[in-house]
Amino acid sequence: MLPPGRFQAAEYYQIGGTIFQNISAMLFGMTLNAQLKIDPPVTLEQLVGKGQELPSLPEIYLRVSEQLEDEATTVQQIGTTVQHDPAITSRVLKMVNSAYYGLPNQVSSVAQSVSLLGRERLRHILIGSVLRGVFSGQDNSAFSMQEFWQHSIKTAIIARQLAGQISEIEEPETMFTAGLLHDIGKLLLINKYPERMLAAEEYMILKRVDILVAELAQIGVTHTAVGEALMEHWGLPQLLIDCARNHHELVHDGPHRTATHLIYLANNLSKYVPPLDDAETRDILEDIENWDMGYASLETIASACQHADDMVFEVMESFGMVALEISSD
Repeated sequence: MLPPGRFQAAEYYQIGGTIFQNISAMLFGMTLNAQLKIDPPVTLEQLVGKGQELPSLPEIYLRVSEQLEDEATTVQQIGTTVQHDPAITSRVLKMVNSAYYGLPNQVSSVAQSVSLLGRERLRHILIGSVLRGVFSGQDNSAFSMQEFWQHSIKTAIIARQLAGQISEIEEPETMFTAGLLHDIGKLLLINKYPERMLAAEEYMILKRVDILVAELAQIGVTHTAVGEALMEHWGLPQLLIDCARNHHELVHDGPHRTATHLIYLANNLSKYVPPLDDAETRDILEDIENWDMGYASLETIASACQHADDMVFEVMESFGMVALEISSD
């Protein structure tokens, strides 16, 4: 047993050590917060307001979209327009002939693709074919474009598969495009403010908060708001815009609530790797708040996730998105 004087000294050093550790932790936290807090906040007007230079969908997409809307335009005329761009023609035909569609015979022309798959499907294949070029000029080695597109396409495939089970969704192919575009606002933020996007990801991990909270804290705007504004600038359908805006929301309302909830669910499911049995699927869904809208069984969800995992790289390759890293060279 220590004499009183020595006991008090030992107690003093023990307490002093604890105080020192607490002060060190507090100073570390203050330093971390100072590093992660970036001022001033960015406004949506700065990103997508009048006079801002925004990525545009290529002219060929706009021309073909007009033709697809016009029932008087023949499939041969549509094919001729698309073939003015050999790169896009190649991507469209690769996608049409992929295992994703599983057509019995090889398709050799865009006109034949329209005849077999219909105008609506071609529209959604076309936007996937041009997206790679819209954002190919980005230059930041800290972000993997391949990982971005892998997540987007897995989300798209899961959403498309589940949409086939939902009577409220009139055109399931639309959900593929909605999934493909749901995170498109991230690409504009990465292009304009890469350091802040990195800070937002660090903030999300360290603070254990939702990505939208982290983006507001570190950037001032969210990728959902930016995606909504960019898609409005492109003149895309309101359903696609609503899905981009609401895919992190827990509660879904409005005329497109089934579609926005479906993208919310697919976005969360795309993070998991099959194969999944019913027990694993149930465990995953327990971590996804408000997942059950009554339109998908555990078996259906597991099957959609497996199909997405099987198809993702073939679809990416068809769209020219494989091995697409942003390089600083």
